Amino acid sequence: MDCPKCGSINVQAVSEVNSDIKGYGCCKGLLGYLLFGPIGWICGLCGMGKGRTTTNVLWVCNNCGCKFR
Repeated sequence: MDCPKCGSINVQAVSEVNSDIKGYGCCKGLLGYLLFGPIGWICGLCGMGKGRTTTNVLWVCNNCGCKFR
């Protein structure tokens, strides 16, 4: 594996982790309020904290700092 920018073979693999965590759902809270009254605002908490995590493996050149796959 060599760097596409500088051609160096001095590269290493690096894992990059991205996560997307859900927060309070305003639409769910509003719908809950319309259906159940003031206590319905709690419906906005349904699904809170759930999300997804993705991991990407990239190569990084130790000479020029270029990131590539």
